[in-house]
Amino acid sequence: MRENIIIRKLWLLLLLALPFMAVSCSKDNSDVTVNDYCYIKSVTLGTVKRQTSTVNTSFAGNGYTMTINQRNNTIENRDSLPYGSLVSRVLVTVTFDGSSLAYREKGSNAGWTAYNSTDSIDLTKPLELYLTSNDNQSSRIYTLKVNIHKQEGDSIHWKQCDSEVAELAGMTDMKAFVLNDKLTVLGKKSAGIVLIERSGIEAQGTWEEAATDLPIEADVQTLRQQDGTLYLGTTDGKIFSSADAKTWEQTGTTLTAGLTLIEKTGKYFYAISEGKLLRSADATTWVEDRLDTEASLLPQTGIRALSAEQANGNNRIILVGQNSDQANAVVWNKMWNESEKEEDAEWIYFPLTPDNTIPCPRLSYLNLLPYDGKCIAFGGASADEKHQALDAMYVSQDYGITWRPSTIIRMPAELKGTEGCIASTVDKNNFIWIITNAQVWRGRLNRLGFAQQ
Repeated sequence: MRENIIIRKLWLLLLLALPFMAVSCSKDNSDVTVNDYCYIKSVTLGTVKRQTSTVNTSFAGNGYTMTINQRNNTIENRDSLPYGSLVSRVLVTVTFDGSSLAYREKGSNAGWTAYNSTDSIDLTKPLELYLTSNDNQSSRIYTLKVNIHKQEGDSIHWKQCDSEVAELAGMTDMKAFVLNDKLTVLGKKSAGIVLIERSGIEAQGTWEEAATDLPIEADVQTLRQQDGTLYLGTTDGKIFSSADAKTWEQTGTTLTAGLTLIEKTGKYFYAISEGKLLRSADATTWVEDRLDTEASLLPQTGIRALSAEQANGNNRIILVGQNSDQANAVVWNKMWNESEKEEDAEWIYFPLTPDNTIPCPRLSYLNLLPYDGKCIAFGGASADEKHQALDAMYVSQDYGITWRPSTIIRMPAELKGTEGCIASTVDKNNFIWIITNAQVWRGRLNRLGFAQQ
């Protein structure tokens, strides 16, 4: 009997609880917030195919950020997709706060297509994205545009800017450089050292000769620029400096032997004299710099050098030239960083080995330039007659160890086989200038001219 009473009480409690449970469930089921939110949060491109004359591949579109301007209702990628990108069928992920999204070609009167993240979209023309708010009381239209480079980034375009420049004719030696935004050439003629200036570094320009007081003994190929000052060595052991290439004054004292200036860093002069590589802080007191092997392997003629600062903070000098005992050009490096002082770093010789079978050819009128984070070399015909004049640009990505004819940075076809003195330089706009046979050419890798946004 007692058990029945307990059971009846339990049932009574359960019945009393049911209304509260019903109220609770009803509240949970009806707790839906309706608001007027209406904006696109993000747009991400999926895989994009790419096709050019040399490339047939694909890449991840999510590497190119689509920037949303909520004020102007525009969406576009500031970093353009590579040249040759095919965007007629691309999956696009759009996240938004709103009730529905549709799209159509901008400016058309076509009907709207409901957005579906699993359907590819034609992005070859700008689109309008029509977004409805969560409460269906308002809407918003965005313009979506996908930018694509119109030029092949890894190709170079050359333009002959000047031809038959009278001021450049008859030069037997030339060194080109940019000074105060003018393309400038120091050279030798029968009358002595001449200075030729171009009105600017634009495609169009005029040339004129200017006076310079350099002595006839000046070795124009030794000209170096450091912190706005020009330095140049002479065959009788002097070093001169100038701010304008017109008025020069001697720096330091005269050596008793000939001197070939290699480089001027912020701290030291470097030169080769009597088969020794020397270093000086003031061009007066010279000491032998450290070599990792015999000095007999140093370059003797056609000496060229360039300085490079690596992304990791290392500093290098790349030294290239000819040695009568070597069939190819000889290459040396000096590298220093915060942990090793410049004066303590030794010069390293890069020999031809089974692991290094692609040396820099021994070219006449050798030109050595830094470009696109690499070293490039080119010049006249090679000593072994295997290379024609200006047949290729030889590129080193390892600071002089290996040199390969570039398939990207190509010479102007019209210059191949051109005989005579060659000069070159790179301007602030990443244009390579080549001057030879009174012709002036200018070229640049397309991607180095793309606007940085």
